[in-house]
Amino acid sequence: MLLALETPTTFTAAAVELGITQSAVSRTVLQIEEVFGTELLNRGRHGCEPTVALKRILPRLLRARHALESISNEFQTGDKLLQGRIKIVGFRSATSILLPPVIASFLERHRLVRISLSTVREIGGGVQQQVLDGTADFGITSIRPTKGLRSVLLGADRYVAVRCRQKHRNFVPSKERLVLWQERCSDRVPEILSAQKWKPLETMSVDSDTAVLGMVEHGGGFTIMPELATEPLPPGLERIALVSEFRREIWLCARSSTWSSSLGRFFARNIIQETKKIFEG
Repeated sequence: MLLALETPTTFTAAAVELGITQSAVSRTVLQIEEVFGTELLNRGRHGCEPTVALKRILPRLLRARHALESISNEFQTGDKLLQGRIKIVGFRSATSILLPPVIASFLERHRLVRISLSTVREIGGGVQQQVLDGTADFGITSIRPTKGLRSVLLGADRYVAVRCRQKHRNFVPSKERLVLWQERCSDRVPEILSAQKWKPLETMSVDSDTAVLGMVEHGGGFTIMPELATEPLPPGLERIALVSEFRREIWLCARSSTWSSSLGRFFARNIIQETKKIFEG
């Protein structure tokens, strides 16, 4: 129950996720708070969010949930009857391009599993912080995970330059504006420019990858991004291979207790196998 309310939400949204009524959620939370003698949720006009007390015990609640799910799954006759909940966070192109076909395939074979998928910017604490805090079960990150997390390298995504098809026949970076995405993967762009011996006319920073591609498509300059972030590539754009190859690593990470649970093991194995097929293909 409390795990359905571990991030800012409403009792109504939690009720939909849990498959019960809103009044049942509200009543149960009140009963739990009375047992513990402390408020676990801050209620507001726009919903509720965890108190400091709830955030402090979330990792232990997650371990308890995984233990109960593992016990239940151990008594099943086959992994087709796996059940439980998985919350995944990742950077934009992972959650919108890489993961959807993999998750859809997994859910076809494990219909009792409930999965939620959220996009997180890779700035500040990013994906890994949510996994470490226990607000997500698994994370897909482009930053090598800390030793406090269990992780595996899924693959690597090459960097490409992208320009407008119609603007110029000859691409001359020194006469072009560089449209730069304000995201962690752009940290390598200065190194790439140096390797390419490119000196853009000027640099413009944009907040989202779709806005970057929109600017380039309308003749506002060129960009350098991981290839996966350029998908789906608008028809008015074209990719340019770089002379020196640079790649963005893509990692799967989770807390050890999540990874070692029966559901976590099956899910991690599925993600590893299916995403490696995508990269190798």
